[in-house]
Amino acid sequence: MDGRRLTTIIALAAVLGTGAVACNREGLPGLGRVSGTITMDGKPVPDAAVMFTPKEAGATSSVGRTDANGNYELYYSRGNKGAKTGEHSVTINTFRGAGEDGNPGQKETIPARYNAATDLTATVNPGNNKVDFPLKSGGPIIQPDESDEGAKKTKKGRSATGCA
Repeated sequence: MDGRRLTTIIALAAVLGTGAVACNREGLPGLGRVSGTITMDGKPVPDAAVMFTPKEAGATSSVGRTDANGNYELYYSRGNKGAKTGEHSVTINTFRGAGEDGNPGQKETIPARYNAATDLTATVNPGNNKVDFPLKSGGPIIQPDESDEGAKKTKKGRSATGCA
């Protein structure tokens, strides 16, 4: 094989390889990694669902769940950490509907001003973002109706935020 033909084959393979990679990529927007800690009256809030919903219409939300120490990290989609850059409305809840597997579920323990009637917001910038939420108890706590769509999804083995 002469050098010219080899160069052509290598160039063609590079173009085809680049196209294959581009076709397999999700059309991800600009994301910023987001993590932080959620506390209530200074104590960690374990097993809380956290959702950042972009204020831009039609944009995809990012979700996460707190660990035993109240720490969370957001996921934009399976395998993609972070949230779309920009302004977000934030909801935090602990409600889990009863499961078909006999799981009794969990009542909401977070005041409505942080979920059903949230007043929480956050700005996500490119790079790493640490966003802590020092919540305060008090005020109404709204228990979702088991007939709500979120409860139906929970009964099917998914949380109301869509996390498995």
